[in-house]
Amino acid sequence: MLYNLTSRALSYVEVHTRHSCHRYRQMMETYPESMGRVLMLYIETKVNSIPMQAFVDSGAQSTIMSASAAEKCGLLHLLDTRFEGTAVGVGTGKILGRIHITPITVNGNFFPCTITVMDDNGKGLGDKNMEFLFGLDMLKRHRCKIDLERNVLAFRLEDGKEMVTPFLHEKDLDATKGGTKGFDAEQSNIELQQTIERSMKKKDDNNMELDDV
Repeated sequence: MLYNLTSRALSYVEVHTRHSCHRYRQMMETYPESMGRVLMLYIETKVNSIPMQAFVDSGAQSTIMSASAAEKCGLLHLLDTRFEGTAVGVGTGKILGRIHITPITVNGNFFPCTITVMDDNGKGLGDKNMEFLFGLDMLKRHRCKIDLERNVLAFRLEDGKEMVTPFLHEKDLDATKGGTKGFDAEQSNIELQQTIERSMKKKDDNNMELDDV
C-alpha cells in the first residue's frame, strides 16, 4: 500500500512536470515576450516648472503625489487639509489633503490638475518609489487616450487637436521604477544566483519529502 502511494505521488509529479514543460515550450514559441519584464507607463511632465516623471495609472481613481515630491515642487503651502483622510486599496495610506489647479505642463501644454497628496515618510509611493501618479480622474478630465500601438499618451486639447507625449523607455527610468538607468548588473547577477540557489534547495527538500513517504 505504501509502495502504491509513493508510486502515485511520483507519477503525479512526473506528469505535472511534463505538462508544465510542454506548455512552457509552447509559450516560448508563441509568446516569448511574456517572459520579459513589463515596463510601467511613465511620461515626462513639469509640475510647477519642476521636471517630474508621472506614472500613468488608469486603475487609480485619483491623481496622487507623495508629500516629499510636493515639497520638492514647492506646492505644500497650497495644501487643502480639509480633504485629509485615509486611502484604502491594496494597503492603506494617510491622505494629507489636496492641491487644487496644480500647474502641470506636458510638452509645453498646460493641464490644470487636482492632486491628492499622501504621506510617504520620504520613501515615495508604492513598491516602486513613485513620486507622482497620473490617475483616472485627470485622464478623463483631459480626454486622454493610452495608445499602446504608438506608445504614447494622447491628450485632447481645447481646440480639439491631439497632443501626444511618448511613454518613457527603460533607459529613461531608474531601476526603482523598473528601468535600467543606474542599473547595477553585478548586484543583479548576485541576486539571480541567490534566487537559483534557493529554488534548487527547495526542489531538493521536496524530493527528500517524497523519499520519506
